[in-house]
Amino acid sequence: MKKVVVLAFVLLAVMICFAAPTKVTVWYSQTGVYSQTLLDIIGEFNAMHEGEIEVEAVYTGNYSDTLTKLLAALVAKDLPTISQIEQSRIGQFIDGMAFESFNKYIDADPEFKANMDDYFQSFITAQTYDGELYGFPLNPSTPLLYCNRDLFREAGLDPDVRPVTWYDVYDASKAIAALGEGYYGLRFSTSDWILEQYLWSWGGEIISEDGETMLIYSPQNVKALEFLQKAIADNVWVWVATGGSELDLSGKIGMTQRSTGSITYLLNTAEWEVGAFQMPQQDGIKVPIGGANIYMFANRPEKEKEAGWELIKYITSTDQTLLWALNTGYMCSRKSAYESEAMQEELAATPIKNLTYEQLMTRAVRRPWFGPYREVLARFTKTFEEAITNPDADCDQLLKETQEDCQEILDEYYW
Repeated sequence: MKKVVVLAFVLLAVMICFAAPTKVTVWYSQTGVYSQTLLDIIGEFNAMHEGEIEVEAVYTGNYSDTLTKLLAALVAKDLPTISQIEQSRIGQFIDGMAFESFNKYIDADPEFKANMDDYFQSFITAQTYDGELYGFPLNPSTPLLYCNRDLFREAGLDPDVRPVTWYDVYDASKAIAALGEGYYGLRFSTSDWILEQYLWSWGGEIISEDGETMLIYSPQNVKALEFLQKAIADNVWVWVATGGSELDLSGKIGMTQRSTGSITYLLNTAEWEVGAFQMPQQDGIKVPIGGANIYMFANRPEKEKEAGWELIKYITSTDQTLLWALNTGYMCSRKSAYESEAMQEELAATPIKNLTYEQLMTRAVRRPWFGPYREVLARFTKTFEEAITNPDADCDQLLKETQEDCQEILDEYYW
């Protein structure tokens, strides 16, 4: 009998020793230096938790591809533990209560909770819905107005003087366009969040706070669209459907609207001196918080989610978010990382990197995120492109029709 008991204990010990580590699956949506930095961080986490937690990182395509796969996985009830999701694409997951709230994990972790104010508050506010925190920042950004400082000088402009309003941007653009054929002061982007900022900067709105009422048809937005249409028709600004990055690098574009995450790319790639300004403002100052966050899904086993929580804490820790910012050009998510000696040295060496933090602290807000918002975006992007490509288009009528069509999208979704 004693031999049986001893054998049982031995077998139990062997089973414990050889128990499989808890598996955590992470879907991510970026490549190049961005994915490599994330994979390096995950690799370090795996080494620290060998035998306990094993994180598998799976590339699932760009933001749109990842959303499509996640929605299919939601229907199939086969979601990953964690996913990187661009924040205007989360509405259906919020509506479907698919995300795990982090509140209970924070409340159960006094040391972590005591340091929650180390995150930039705008990032936390942007991911809090009805009092529940569903996401943590991974690659946050704001848009910047980049400039070719060499071209500014060639046009007789001071590259250290910020064009504050869109009228200022137009005037500077006119001087640059006068340099010759193929020169433009601004490559205007119809990227979704750039359009949001453009309308906000004129004092316009897009959608109500509850996501149920369209606000895009307004005097402010009509004025904004008419100004854009004129700048394009005057050949002072340019818009292209494809090849925007190539055009930016050509040396014939004075200014371009791009993400914080483009800083490192432009500094390493452009053959001209890269500068940047805060985004223009007219009657409004808001800029969107862009990039993506990491979310955890509620339908995973509790042990898996607990392991996922450990990973999220590690990825967003001071050291790791600092590494992320230094390697990629995106923002770090914590004040302690921003205030660190390494980051301050980086900002002193490349001052334009601080512009996005200045915007974050004074102007940045959450993007619209509601369930039908991606369909709404597609509709009003089409309106912008129609106004840009047809100088005779009636901007008032275009926006009125857009308001009606988008409201129908909202009504069908909610009712």
